[in-house]
Amino acid sequence: MNNLVASNLTHHPGRTAASVVGVAVGVVLVVLTVGLVRGALRERGQRDANIGVEIMLTKGGRGISLTSADMTISVEEAALIQSVPGVSVATPVGQNLQMGASGGLGIQQVDGIVFDQFVSATKLRITSGQALPESGDVAIVDWKYASDKKVKPGDKIKWSEHELTIVGIYEPEAGARIKIPLATMQHKLGTAGKCSMIFVKCDDPAQQEEVARRIVEKHSDYKVLFTRDLPQLFAQGFSAFNIFLDVVKGLATVISLLVILLTMYTTVAERTRQIGILKSLGASKLWIAWTFEKEALLISLLGIVSGLLFAVVARYFLVNNLGWKIELELNTIMFAAIAGLVSGLFGALYPALRAASQDPVDALSYE
Repeated sequence: MNNLVASNLTHHPGRTAASVVGVAVGVVLVVLTVGLVRGALRERGQRDANIGVEIMLTKGGRGISLTSADMTISVEEAALIQSVPGVSVATPVGQNLQMGASGGLGIQQVDGIVFDQFVSATKLRITSGQALPESGDVAIVDWKYASDKKVKPGDKIKWSEHELTIVGIYEPEAGARIKIPLATMQHKLGTAGKCSMIFVKCDDPAQQEEVARRIVEKHSDYKVLFTRDLPQLFAQGFSAFNIFLDVVKGLATVISLLVILLTMYTTVAERTRQIGILKSLGASKLWIAWTFEKEALLISLLGIVSGLLFAVVARYFLVNNLGWKIELELNTIMFAAIAGLVSGLFGALYPALRAASQDPVDALSYE
């Protein structure tokens, strides 16, 4: 039977190759899309954890957000937070998100900061150009952004509908790659005196849980986020992205299933006389059905292997030449492989049953 399966696949090499490519496309779609999203999120989590503060405070139960947080917190509350015992510096930070930008996942986030306070709370330092002033249509960018975009102090960049002049380059990578004066963000967004979050630097980082407890005792409407937990939070993803990834996985599975269904249905129609001969020689329904299932599973296996090889090569090129962050996760690879095999199994089920149920006399007389 194995020889029969192999000969059937090589009888129409073009169609077999097209079917393998169809399954491979589904595998590549899952592996690279999920890898791109997870890689970008994990990189963002690592950057946020690298800011140098221990605590981020938000309101409204929103938790950490890849998107921009609402500018609803009064900047005056930062002074109240700084009065809590154990707090070294509390600085207000604004966040704004632009979709469809040229950042990771087509997202560009900009932080609005009070430079002097932010520097005293974090590890940020200017390596080229000058410090960020209190206001104005200006920005500082991190060294990675400057390197990737080939920009330097004095160059112009776009934020929303506004043009900003780069006045400095900073290190290390921490939070959003573009930072502007908080006053500028407030003016442009019409949120005077407001911020999105408050970053807290503790006198003793080892006491950050105790400091957080004191803050919540005095200001119970705040939600506490420890920066040490951010890489894991971002790695787990967000509801919107997780839904998107589930849709991608489902779409890839359906593509593979339809490719196998179409291929095997056509194969059954072309081999009607062969089926009649096999039945006349005593082949059972189960034997015939399993023959077609084996063909479909072999096509799926070839598609899975081809797709994974292409994904690995494509990732190497995208990471090393374009600087993309793509992570090939074992559970994603396993899902793509299992989904490919399952789609092959179920995609060939109807054609296989149709072949097995054919009447041998009608099949032998089929033209």
